[in-house]
Amino acid sequence: MIGAPGTGGARTPGTVVGSGSHETIALGTVLPLQGGQRNWGEPVLRTTQAFIDETNANGGINGHPLKLIAYNACLTCQDEALQAVRRLVEQDHVFAIVNTYVEVVAFQSVIDYLNKAGVPLIQGAAESQTSAALSPVNFVTAPSGLFWARELPQMVKRFTTATKIGLTYVDVPTETNGLKYLRPEFARAGITIVDEENVAAEEDAVTNMDSIVTRMRARGAQAVVSTNPVLLVYGRLAASRQNWSAKWVGLAAWSKLVTDACGHTCDNSLITETAGLSFINRNTPQMNQFKAVLARRFPGGEISGLTLGAWVGMQLTSYVLAETGPDRSAFLRAMERIRNLDLGTTAPLTFGPDRHMGATADMIIGLQNGDYVPIAGPVNYGEASS
Repeated sequence: MIGAPGTGGARTPGTVVGSGSHETIALGTVLPLQGGQRNWGEPVLRTTQAFIDETNANGGINGHPLKLIAYNACLTCQDEALQAVRRLVEQDHVFAIVNTYVEVVAFQSVIDYLNKAGVPLIQGAAESQTSAALSPVNFVTAPSGLFWARELPQMVKRFTTATKIGLTYVDVPTETNGLKYLRPEFARAGITIVDEENVAAEEDAVTNMDSIVTRMRARGAQAVVSTNPVLLVYGRLAASRQNWSAKWVGLAAWSKLVTDACGHTCDNSLITETAGLSFINRNTPQMNQFKAVLARRFPGGEISGLTLGAWVGMQLTSYVLAETGPDRSAFLRAMERIRNLDLGTTAPLTFGPDRHMGATADMIIGLQNGDYVPIAGPVNYGEASS
C-alpha cells in the first residue's frame, strides 16, 4: 500500500486498497523535459511515475490501475502548454492533470481552459497565487501568496540581523502581482527596501546578477530577498564573487539544482522554505516510504522539494480518488471538503470552495556543509492583508 496502513478499516492519507479489476484512470502532466530545463521537469516526472508504478503493483486505487501520459512544454511557453493540455484532455481523455507546479508561467493560458472543461488540476499553478485564481478546478498543496507575503519579511526579521534589504524578482505576473502585498509587510516588520531589481527572465540571471549585487551593496542593503529561486542562487554566487557575505532569503529554493550550483558557497548564507512540505527528516511512515520507493524505482533520483512535491501531489490525488473513483464532479466536491489532512509529508492541508491553496504551515531551511538542514518549523506567521 501507498501510505501507512489503516487501523480498524480506516483510510489513512495515501492508502490504496485493491478490490479487483477496473478501468484504468489516466492522468496527464506537462513539464519541461527538453534541453537544460529538463532538470526541473524530469525529477517530477520520474517521481510521479514511481508513485504510479508502486500503486499499480499494490492493486491500484480500489482496483483501478493508474496511467501517466506526459508532454513537454518549456517553463515560459504558454502556447505550447495549452496545446499539450488540450491533447491530454481531448485526445487522451485524462481524468486530471497532475504535478505541473514548475509550470507557473506557462500555465497562465491553461487555467481558463481547464475550468471550462471541468478537468481537475492537482498541484497546478496560476498567474496570481491566490485561492480566487485557482478556483474552481485547481488545487495546490502550497500556501497562498498572502501567506508568503507575510512569511518573507518574518524570515528576514527572525533569521537575519538586517534592517535594510535589496529585493529582486522576475518581471512576470506570478511575482510582480504580489509586490503590493509584500512591500507593506516589510514596512510593518521594520525593514526598509533600499533597492528593487527586476530581471526580465530567469535565464537572464546568469548575466545580470553581478551588476544587481553591485547596486544593492552601493545602496546599503544588508541582506537580499528574492521571490524567485533561480535569482536567489545566482545572486548568492555573484555576491560570493564580490566577497559580499550578506544573507540571501527567498522562496522554494529546495532542490538538487541549488546544491549542485551553489553548494558550500551558500553555506550559512541562504535561507529558504519548503512550500508547505515537511522536511525530509520527518519520521513518518509516508515520508519513509517516499524515500524507500524512490531508492527502489528511481535510483539516483534526488530527494528534494521537487521530488517530494511530486510525491505529495500523487498522495493527495490518490487519497481523493479512493473516496470518489473517477468521477470528476465528486472528486472536486471531495477536494473542497478536506480539513486538516496530514499526509505525513506536508503541513496539514485544508481546502474549501474559497480556499484552493491548502498548506497551513511551512518549514524554514538553509544550507550547511553543502546540503539542506531544517532551521525552524512548522511555522505560520499568518497572512498579509489583502
